[in-house]
Amino acid sequence: MTRRELFAVLPAAAAVRRGLAAEPEFERIDAHLHIRRVAPALLDAIDKAHWRCLSICVSSYIGDEPSNVDEQIKESIAVSKASKGRVQWATTFDPRGFDSPGFAERSIAVVQRSFREGAIAVKIWKNMGMGVKSKTGQWVLPDNQAYTPVYNAIEKAGKPIVAHLAEPDGAWLPLDSNNKEIGYYKNNPEWYMANKPGAPSKEAILQARDNILARHPKLRVVGAHLGSDEDHLDRLAKRLDKYPNFAVDMAARVRYFMAAGRDKSRDFLTKYQDRVLYATDFVLEKQEDAQAGQSLTRTWEQDWRYFTTNDTIETRRGKYEGLGLSPAIVRKIFRDNAMHWLPGIAPA
Repeated sequence: MTRRELFAVLPAAAAVRRGLAAEPEFERIDAHLHIRRVAPALLDAIDKAHWRCLSICVSSYIGDEPSNVDEQIKESIAVSKASKGRVQWATTFDPRGFDSPGFAERSIAVVQRSFREGAIAVKIWKNMGMGVKSKTGQWVLPDNQAYTPVYNAIEKAGKPIVAHLAEPDGAWLPLDSNNKEIGYYKNNPEWYMANKPGAPSKEAILQARDNILARHPKLRVVGAHLGSDEDHLDRLAKRLDKYPNFAVDMAARVRYFMAAGRDKSRDFLTKYQDRVLYATDFVLEKQEDAQAGQSLTRTWEQDWRYFTTNDTIETRRGKYEGLGLSPAIVRKIFRDNAMHWLPGIAPA
């Protein structure tokens, strides 16, 4: 029996008893998570749940700390091999030192080596615009000309970029009860921008990303976390309309769809059904591997119910009515869009 045939005969009644939507007849894809060590019980849980994933390397430094990008790349290769390709990976490069001789050549060498070793995409991160500075103390934006040769090399290789640039509005708002992200920025003050003199505005960072989209129309860019327009689906819609080489993932942002309201979220996902990728932003921490697998699959199950049924979904933030999207749209969000925007993430 083929896997497709197996999915077709999975007992829907059992799924209903568990409070879940019926299992799909296709392997689902989580397009954004972080698994940085071989965790057999977690990988076994992913396999048994019939998911595929993209594990993403991140160069998160803003000071003069030693880079661990090479270590992340080695770990990612090991995870992908241990999962038999069920977990693919995205590489990255260190954006610091952009104004030093040989920066472009060094960075291009890293990404090209990663492509030869199996990476299917490249991650750029929020430290571009929110942390990295020049030798003279100027904040660097992601469209800085020093990065252009690297983007050109990625585009020439036919690989996409996963771009986590900027943050939710809360990074620039007062830390009061009206700030939905107050907990995160109190615990991670290095990414709270409202108190940093001369720091770029969120609008300036997103405009810099848009400049990349305009300058490289053949470069596919997946904006992580709803492209940091999670508070403004209308604004995100305008960007998707303007830049056909731009898509977004919903990593750690399903709650923003819930908060936006059922009708608004349904309308957005219906109109942009080809441009949104399902993702969780799950991070494998120091918890036991089996617990990690249980945590990840619980998230997948809850999100699947939210998008596929009209059930009331209860979270720690409140109760929300499921979107009940059509099977055709659900398949795009949970599989087909990742296949298109992140080629190589799963067998065709």
